Amino acid sequence: MDSAAAGLLAAVVGVGGTLGSAWLTQRRGDVSRREEWERLEGTRRAEIAAQLAESGREARTAAYTEFNAAARHYLATLNDHSHVLRIGYDPQESLAVVEAARVDYRRRHAEAQMIVPDVVLTEVKRVDSDLNAVYGVLARLTRGTTREGDDIEGVRDAIRKGWQDLSRMRTAMREDLGVTRPSPD
Repeated sequence: MDSAAAGLLAAVVGVGGTLGSAWLTQRRGDVSRREEWERLEGTRRAEIAAQLAESGREARTAAYTEFNAAARHYLATLNDHSHVLRIGYDPQESLAVVEAARVDYRRRHAEAQMIVPDVVLTEVKRVDSDLNAVYGVLARLTRGTTREGDDIEGVRDAIRKGWQDLSRMRTAMREDLGVTRPSPD
């Protein structure tokens, strides 16, 4: 090969190497930027997921607190009303207090149904069933439209069971929030 051809070949290889090097550097930069973007995007998504989880926990905490308080207040007013009936006082004032507590409870119950997980909803349903049963018997006793088995002692037993179910519901709520650990089965 003559020196002119060798010089031309060396120039072509040199230019090719320079262009190839620039292309490889550009390519590696693109890959590096894409990897960095994917890492940042993953971090951003993880932060958003953590924020959503925390806001969901905060919403459940608020709903649990309000529902627990409303359910306890409603059961306490039912208990008070049962005392009024047992003693023989005029039940109208007591019944008005029960009705006000019932309205608040129903609103809180509706909110809880939309936000609580199924394991807690099972306990919420149990409490709701207890409260509805006690209310029904007390309402019939107050109006004088009793059914067979409706008596004040049965109400007292149902109220005691209601307190136990409220306690079980509160435990399920606290477990869901991570405040306490689940009890071993």
